[in-house]
Amino acid sequence: MRFEERAVVQSEGWTLAHSVACAGTRIAKGTLITPVIINRLVTMGVQTIQVFLLEDGDLDENTAARRAAEAITGAGLTVELAGKGRANIIAQMDGLFFPGGGIDAVNAADDAFSAASLSAYTPVHSGQLAATIKLVPYGLPAQKLDNIHRAAQRLEVKPFRKFSAVLIVTGGVPTEKTLASLTSRIQQVGGTLHVRDLVDHNQQAVREALEQAKDDGAELILMLGASAISDKRDIIPTALAEAGGELIKLGMPADPGNLLMLGKLNEKTVIGLPGCARSPALNGFDWVLERFAAREPLNAQILSAMGTGGLLKEPAGRKIPRATHANQSRSGGPGNMAAIVLAAGKSSRAKNSHKLLSLLTDKTVVRTTVDSLLAIKELTIVTVTGHAAKEIEACLPDQKVSFVNNPDFDQGMGTSLATGIGVLDETITHALICLADMPFVMRTTIEKLIETATDTDGAAIIVPTFHGKRGHPVLWHQKHFAQLRQLKGDTGGKKILSDNSEKIIEVPVDDPGILIDLDTPEMLAQFGIISTDR
Repeated sequence: MRFEERAVVQSEGWTLAHSVACAGTRIAKGTLITPVIINRLVTMGVQTIQVFLLEDGDLDENTAARRAAEAITGAGLTVELAGKGRANIIAQMDGLFFPGGGIDAVNAADDAFSAASLSAYTPVHSGQLAATIKLVPYGLPAQKLDNIHRAAQRLEVKPFRKFSAVLIVTGGVPTEKTLASLTSRIQQVGGTLHVRDLVDHNQQAVREALEQAKDDGAELILMLGASAISDKRDIIPTALAEAGGELIKLGMPADPGNLLMLGKLNEKTVIGLPGCARSPALNGFDWVLERFAAREPLNAQILSAMGTGGLLKEPAGRKIPRATHANQSRSGGPGNMAAIVLAAGKSSRAKNSHKLLSLLTDKTVVRTTVDSLLAIKELTIVTVTGHAAKEIEACLPDQKVSFVNNPDFDQGMGTSLATGIGVLDETITHALICLADMPFVMRTTIEKLIETATDTDGAAIIVPTFHGKRGHPVLWHQKHFAQLRQLKGDTGGKKILSDNSEKIIEVPVDDPGILIDLDTPEMLAQFGIISTDR
């Protein structure tokens, strides 16, 4: 490929490498230079332009990117139509992603390529971006692709296969929250879970439960003990051996997840759960479960290799912190969270009604929404007002609620979100963005989001889901506040979510209220809400 700065009058048959703007008109890059384009450029007063020309044996950028992607794409993945020199590789199923040697082969083939992918063993869902191939120049010789075809191994997704799991609990009845967390984990990787036994926490009772579980149809046995498994001679591993099973490994190099036990019983996999498995936050059990669901090997050597570059966090409240300085503080925690209630809009879609001031039973919609937040003591509550500000404030008299007025509320929700975030001080580590017209969100949902944030390190964005569909409210880490403060017009946080998809943690909740907002008169009527005139 030739790439030159040429006189406009000598550029016929070449292609424009960069857009040219002059005198209120613009000619886009990628435009083929024809006599008509030459005349336009001359009329604009342009004398030279940067252009390129593909030669015999060259591939254009889209063809080269697509062929490179196809050369390394294996089972469970597909290549999307290339555009602007980029070809995306998309997962076709839920499973574990394996990059093989393909990405390295593309990057080594020529500096013209820039290829990137997810890490090995990353769980993916159908439709998710797994890798991308970008061609930097506008074309390159086709022979440059030859090295890619010699890649040792293609990218692939190993699908999660359906399985059944049973849970044996010792020493008491598990909480609903624990069962919900475990059930959600199993379902997300294609499995089903049922509680098989609740037994005393002693060696005989556990052995008998395992012996009974030998012959049922479940492929996976989960053991949730009344106390952590802290030694190979502890109750659960000893009972496993007495039942004819085998202890493969006790302990894994992940934090949280140190106290996981891996075993076998009649070809069934047995996992003694660490205490952190009760929480929805990522822990070592997730890594083991995902490999099991993809039917990847699990043994002591594989677990031992999970340490470097693995899970490492500093849980809040740890009595012996890893920090080297006694006065080193830890940001985060429920005491540093704020709820931003967006209540500034005109309710334009509700026509003649002001939905926030409409009555749900004996309280206004906005009051019902805020009451769920007031029940959580650790939340600082900020309500953003605009239209009907005095009326909104009048129905929220609680001294725990502070107000900030958005003078630009009529420009869109983005301005209200930016206004609310803008009044938070530096001690606030998380902001829960709540829509005032969503009064049916359950208190337990908000508590679950807060618990997940408390158990999670990094700049996470916590999003609730109901039957796989994302809803509100969304909990944002302070590292995203600067972007949220820049929002304008009617642009909400969707773009920031899209740009930070790897930081999103989805929290399944049994709460349809996260999807119900009261935008229209029909919605108000459906839920028996008495409309209030504007």
